[in-house]
Amino acid sequence: MPSIPSESTRFRAHGEFVDILRDRSDVLHRLRRLACRATSVDAALSGHGVRLPSHDSSLLELLAVAGRRRRLLVDTQFARSELMAGDAVTRPRRVRVHEHSLRRMLIFDDRCAILPLDQAGWDAGAVLLRAPLAGPCGQLFDFLWSEARPLTDDLRCDAGLSDRQLEVVYLLLQGATDQQVADRIGVSSRTVRSMVSTLQRRFGTSSRMALGFRLARAVTSGSEQH
Repeated sequence: MPSIPSESTRFRAHGEFVDILRDRSDVLHRLRRLACRATSVDAALSGHGVRLPSHDSSLLELLAVAGRRRRLLVDTQFARSELMAGDAVTRPRRVRVHEHSLRRMLIFDDRCAILPLDQAGWDAGAVLLRAPLAGPCGQLFDFLWSEARPLTDDLRCDAGLSDRQLEVVYLLLQGATDQQVADRIGVSSRTVRSMVSTLQRRFGTSSRMALGFRLARAVTSGSEQH
């Protein structure tokens, strides 16, 4: 007859795949450790149920430098927040906007996933799942990512951008340099800088990523008014 695992054996197995992070400080400490080692980071953040910008600003700062491949998925409420136009989002990162409220999650290298215990924020702590338990979180993120739209979708009609301006903004949001943008659209890097400067003055922004988010907020705000 097979032996029944002892209580201590079951507890060790539980701890091998699941950790409970007690509070916001514990969550941020573990996130920093994972971010230092990760090569890919996927994050879903929501503007529902939190007092922006205090709750997720530290997460955005962390995501700005974590890993070589970063994807950020936000809902429309989060995309419209002033938090998205701050310094924490000035570094290149792939960003998409989902039309429905999201469940917050962060996934590192498809092997670790962190989800808050309370969807209103991170103060109540979080649960950390390791592979194979983290797998469904990655699959859910990929599905939501496929449903979401890039920040630059529909900017042509809502923000009054020309095809050339739209292409410049899109390339910059993907992390392209001025020279890479210039080579792609067949103009000089000086022309690219001039176009970006014109757009920043028009929309009142001081950074290129902030420009993209400002345009995205214009789109989502306009769609809600129709």
